[in-house]
Amino acid sequence: MGKENQVNHLVLVGDLVASRRIARRSAVQEKLRVCLNQLNAKKKEGLVSPYTITLGDEFQAVFSAPDRIFQDALTILLALYPVAVRFSCAIGEISTVINTKQAIGMDGPAFHDARATIDRLKKTDSLFAIAGPGGAGLTLINHSLALVSHSIRKWPRSRLEILHRLSENHSVEQIARDLRVTEQAAYKSIEAGAIRTIVPVFGEITARLRQIMEQK
Repeated sequence: MGKENQVNHLVLVGDLVASRRIARRSAVQEKLRVCLNQLNAKKKEGLVSPYTITLGDEFQAVFSAPDRIFQDALTILLALYPVAVRFSCAIGEISTVINTKQAIGMDGPAFHDARATIDRLKKTDSLFAIAGPGGAGLTLINHSLALVSHSIRKWPRSRLEILHRLSENHSVEQIARDLRVTEQAAYKSIEAGAIRTIVPVFGEITARLRQIMEQK
């Protein structure tokens, strides 16, 4: 295949942190299954091969665009809270036919990089890492995601919920009503978690990933 015809995809691999030490592990695995099914039922927004559990504690999916990956990651983190989840994303080619039914039976550089990246991620405290073509300039992005991970791993679920809803453009007033807290409490949590900074960081990273994926 000529380089001008090559298409980049984004492979996401997820992994439950310290899964063997999780109390009621089977219940957590069931929560994961339900959550992934709900994500698969959403408007596709670039999801070309659905979230699929490949092992009891691991899952993967393939995207043609990066627009929903952080919202999806936050949805999964909320569903499994307080269990932490790692997310490895790799941009590159897929050398086999895309399986639109399950994210299995495929191969290519994007899958190889995603798997290598999740293995590296397991040696850190970060929840997110992204790999891409040489020269993609992802070092700063990964450092930024490591800082975000350092913060959110210490958060109560309510603050993670606020981040999720703000990233989906909900107003603070609506968030306060939905969470049954005062607006003052919501704003205090936003300030304490630097959420007004994290939301645009996710947006800028998504925009950069979109640029990388569009490169030939």
